[in-house]
Amino acid sequence: MATSLYLITNSKLTGNETQSDWNRIVNELQQLNMDTTSYFEKGRLVKETGDWNYKIEEEGNNLFNVDFEGPFHIQPKLLSNIGVIYTIYKYRLLYEIYGFDWFNSFRKDLYNIVKIIGGTEVIYLADNCCDKLESYLVTAEEYNVPYEDIKQKMIEEFGQPITDYSKLNFDKLDYSKIDEFFCDNFSDLKVTNEYEK
Repeated sequence: MATSLYLITNSKLTGNETQSDWNRIVNELQQLNMDTTSYFEKGRLVKETGDWNYKIEEEGNNLFNVDFEGPFHIQPKLLSNIGVIYTIYKYRLLYEIYGFDWFNSFRKDLYNIVKIIGGTEVIYLADNCCDKLESYLVTAEEYNVPYEDIKQKMIEEFGQPITDYSKLNFDKLDYSKIDEFFCDNFSDLKVTNEYEK
């Protein structure tokens, strides 16, 4: 079973948003002109078509969350206390491809999306048998615990987050014994304005 890469961010819903807010976010996401995902079918590469849209999911007690969807490798979801970001990638990606141009492009796309939905930083999480990181993902997704609370609990368990990708060592990655977590505040992209394509 593969271990997928997820992120949480400090964006959240205020409860006062209107359809014009969702339309603005979708419009800004569309302006990113991100490449769509591709897949193989009958021996050839097929590029998916479509664009960003949103779906509101009612949770009861006047609570709801908003999924921003499209044929892209990164898709955010806003809950009342936290933002959760889904990717098509595996958690090990963080440890394997730091420094490659593709990873820089991934971070720029991620930064743009997080900025559009109102966040400033992310914590990388994982699912499927990834020891402690999976429990924090469940806490965010199912229990809608605020980002700041989750970050504080992770600091209590793991110590300060790693913030330098070059410090991640693939040879030491063991999903059953995770003893670190990674937080990206995109400070390098904010300073240089490299987020703009």
